[in-house]
Amino acid sequence: ERLHAASAGQQVELILDRSPLYAESGGQIADIGSITGPGLRIKVDDVQKIAKQLWTHKVTVLEGQVVEGDAVLVQVDPEWRKGATQGHSGTHLVHAALREVLGPNAVQAGSLNKPGYLRFDFSWPGALSEQQKQDIEGVTNEAVAANYPVNTFVTDLDKAKKMGAMALFGENYGDEVRVVEIGGPFSMELCGGTHVQHSSHVGTVTLLGEQSVGSGIRRVEAYVGLDSYRHLAKERALLAGLSSTLKVPSEEVPGRVEALLDRLKAAEKELEKTRAANVAAAAGTYAGKAQRVGDVLVVAEAAPEGVAGNDLRTLASDVRGRLGTEPAVVLLLGNAGGKVPFVVATTKAAQEKGIKAGDLVASFGPAIGGRGGGKPDMAQGAGSDPAGIPAALDAFRARLSELAG
Repeated sequence: ERLHAASAGQQVELILDRSPLYAESGGQIADIGSITGPGLRIKVDDVQKIAKQLWTHKVTVLEGQVVEGDAVLVQVDPEWRKGATQGHSGTHLVHAALREVLGPNAVQAGSLNKPGYLRFDFSWPGALSEQQKQDIEGVTNEAVAANYPVNTFVTDLDKAKKMGAMALFGENYGDEVRVVEIGGPFSMELCGGTHVQHSSHVGTVTLLGEQSVGSGIRRVEAYVGLDSYRHLAKERALLAGLSSTLKVPSEEVPGRVEALLDRLKAAEKELEKTRAANVAAAAGTYAGKAQRVGDVLVVAEAAPEGVAGNDLRTLASDVRGRLGTEPAVVLLLGNAGGKVPFVVATTKAAQEKGIKAGDLVASFGPAIGGRGGGKPDMAQGAGSDPAGIPAALDAFRARLSELAG
């Protein structure tokens, strides 16, 4: 809807006859800035292109009223623009470094850059090695340190291609194109974005990581400028903290962490052996507590606190095995984190008498607020009321009395 005027508090789109603000394109997000006039103050939140012909400024009117036909002053946020140029020029440097390290098959497949940050997608068949990532970061920062001049010029498309300028595959270019050249042959691309004047203005580039974003497409991300410094400062503080905690020089932290992990794995193995031994010992104890109900041996016990899941199942199975070939039924109730896991196990002889594990759950489940099920030889589930464990054991024994006659 076309508006004649907009007042304070309204969010509208403004069309200007010309603008210094960069509209989002070529992977670079739009500039932010301000629009002012007599008694007028407007914040620019976004700038977009419509059909490559029309620039629309998405704004919020902060003060006054803007009327169609007004003359206004449009200003770019200088800090934002500075960061945006660093991000976009940094993208070109990373692209050039990728091709230098990986070769010409590392073709651009997309990018995004904004103040302090960039990401770059490229065609590549697999994950990059740590050495390749280090080399890419190194080549990029060498180009920064080289203080290459950044030149831009407009020429016709065929001439730009003959010069070796890189173009984004699938992008439609006009007869005339803008070329951005950094360090002569180091980097030459078709680009309409904003850039620094010398490569050193990009500042330090720190690769954050590399990942797959599709079949045959990889992505690298990086911080540039002050954002890169802040990231490295955090990493340095983290390393200093680890160094202090481990009481070793920073360069020895990786080795000490690896040694601690080895010790932890060894301790976990010993703990597993101890746990298995305790389960085996508990199985003998529970089997010794078996009570005869009619002609059926019954074990109904509360397992030690913390025993749950596979351990409870293994324990019940072991107890059942120790009861021999007689008709026998085992119920073990656990208590782990406020939950009541349970396992019911029956021998083949008990099943032949019509006593099935899955059917027995209904006899004690309500007492612990639990549900479960399974096969005739074994059933399992969990409840939510540990206070009901004694009542559940009593209910189970009572049901076995009924079934055993």
